[in-house]
Amino acid sequence: MARGDEYYDNAEADGGVHAGQRSAPPEPEQEELSSVPDARLTDLLRADIRTVRPALRELRSRHRPAVLSYARLCTVDEAAARRLMATAFGLAAGETARGLEPRTPWRHQLLLLACRVAAEWSADERAARLDPGLLTRLHETTGADGPVPPMLAAFLELPTRVQGLVWYGIVDAESEADTARYLGVTPEDVAYGMEGAFQALRHSVLKTRLAGSGDPRCQDFHRLIEEAVHPERPRHSADLDAHMADCPHCATGYEELAALRDTPQAALAEGLLPWGGTAYAMSGGAASEGRPEARTTTEQAESTAAWWSPSAWWPSRRFVLASAALGVAVIPLLIFLLTPGDSGSQDPAGAVDTPT
Repeated sequence: MARGDEYYDNAEADGGVHAGQRSAPPEPEQEELSSVPDARLTDLLRADIRTVRPALRELRSRHRPAVLSYARLCTVDEAAARRLMATAFGLAAGETARGLEPRTPWRHQLLLLACRVAAEWSADERAARLDPGLLTRLHETTGADGPVPPMLAAFLELPTRVQGLVWYGIVDAESEADTARYLGVTPEDVAYGMEGAFQALRHSVLKTRLAGSGDPRCQDFHRLIEEAVHPERPRHSADLDAHMADCPHCATGYEELAALRDTPQAALAEGLLPWGGTAYAMSGGAASEGRPEARTTTEQAESTAAWWSPSAWWPSRRFVLASAALGVAVIPLLIFLLTPGDSGSQDPAGAVDTPT
């Protein structure tokens, strides 16, 4: 049983409420939420304390396997992966409680948060929990939140539904039915909208890339770049070749569109994740839960016994203060999301590790 469940069970055993308080109405049944889109579940996290638990359960049921798969790529063993996953969910809970909307689809946002957590770990003794390849990448990055995915700016320019079609439909290769459920559309909408969403992403990638150039001539090469990477009838241009030899913006735009043409799933994952995108796509994302062997990491250099020290796992003062600032009503939400949610987890009781 997850420790979040134990929290609620204990509350019910004590009567569920303090003296003088009325009992809250019954929680919505989990079955009622299975067809609810992610956006509605987000609203339920803020609507009423009685809706928090079932909404969180449904979100975790949908996105936990994929987040754990990515966390396994980022860490050196299963315990660290589950800790990274739990902390990413905790950050999502805190942001949701403060009224912040996810900028991208829920699952993608959780993966970005996982890398943000890894960036904080890389600055102290928790760096030993991270995959050496990721650790090197983080040390090469100047930003506090870690590397910025190269296609993220273009992705953020797209409407929410288009983002969801691209991420769930192409990167995670979810079924049309599940993609439709997450987005609140019909499977037919997904089937007919997928190609248009992908083309919108391609257009946004090139537009964003060329907009970053200070050379006004780059806009004149927009059409030539698109023609050069046409999937069926590519058109060579000597002028474009000469320009790209001196222009990194147009050259990068050409390379990104060519990658999207040749290997769309891997190219999107690589372009929209801070690290390990190709490995995530190859691992199967949400379908890879229960397969720790799919994780490509190196062996940890030191004994993992040091990881269980209080200084390594106990919540920071900043986290405690931030939790208090969110208000008492949000505490059950944070407790539920900050727990691994696995009855077989070996995480120490009460351990929480959430940066702010």
